[in-house]
Amino acid sequence: MNRRSFLKSGVAVAAASLLPASVRSATAPLSVRWLGGAMMEIEAAGLRILTDPCLGEGEEAFVMGDPNEMFDLAKGPNIKTHARLTPFPGLKHSSPDLVLLSHLHEDHFDQKAQAWLDRSLPLLAPEHDTEHLRQQGYGVQALRHGATRVFNGPSGEVRVTALPAVHSLNPQISAVLGLGNGYMIEARRGAQVQRLYWAGDTFHAAPVAQALAQQDTPDLFIPHIGAVGGEGALGQISMDGGQAMDFAAQVGARSVLPVHHTTYSLFREGPEVMQRLHTALRPDWNLLLPGEGGDVLL
Repeated sequence: MNRRSFLKSGVAVAAASLLPASVRSATAPLSVRWLGGAMMEIEAAGLRILTDPCLGEGEEAFVMGDPNEMFDLAKGPNIKTHARLTPFPGLKHSSPDLVLLSHLHEDHFDQKAQAWLDRSLPLLAPEHDTEHLRQQGYGVQALRHGATRVFNGPSGEVRVTALPAVHSLNPQISAVLGLGNGYMIEARRGAQVQRLYWAGDTFHAAPVAQALAQQDTPDLFIPHIGAVGGEGALGQISMDGGQAMDFAAQVGARSVLPVHHTTYSLFREGPEVMQRLHTALRPDWNLLLPGEGGDVLL
């Protein structure tokens, strides 16, 4: 089985260069609006950033293999529909300035979003996934781990740096799934710098720890939880609450916003484990648990 076993292609249209499509005047601080799964609307320095777009709803929200099931690794998973359990809260802005993809599994870029997304929008993605995206006509550029792109907005600049995302602690499974991207996003306005780290589907593995050691401490840490995989053929491929708590302790951010839970039937654990551990351990950071569609301001 290879990573493409989990994927279905979108519709090809013309590609475009990677430049911010538009800018909006803004004076608000860096903000994050969680839309379910790993999808967020981030506003930074007046730029609108959309992450891992997924628009499908109902019992057939998207089509993908089921990593929670046992299957023959040589043949790949059974491709099936997956349900969204929560209503989609809707986008604030129909046209983002920048789209960030952590990786191409359909619970991160579903079929409905593939059909909807304007191919001319600037799109950053892992090196592992860019060839497939280009074949589908997206104006994509790879952002290799450690590389930074700078975008100018009406109230400052946004720096986006790619960090490795290790999808499994099993080296053989990790090699099959391929490295994804996490992103350090910095909004700079004069002397003021606000920084968030969106981890993507990753564990606190050695490549991630090494990359983070080269970065300044973020104000907000956004881990993916959900404990996906469990007893399935791939084993666990997203963090549980305890692992996310340990990861947060290493990151050192003053606030933590867990995502990648609750929205889909695919997820095996919600945020309640983190909430219980946070109450018991009382770490020196805030645990943020907004509902889907809720805003977090830095």
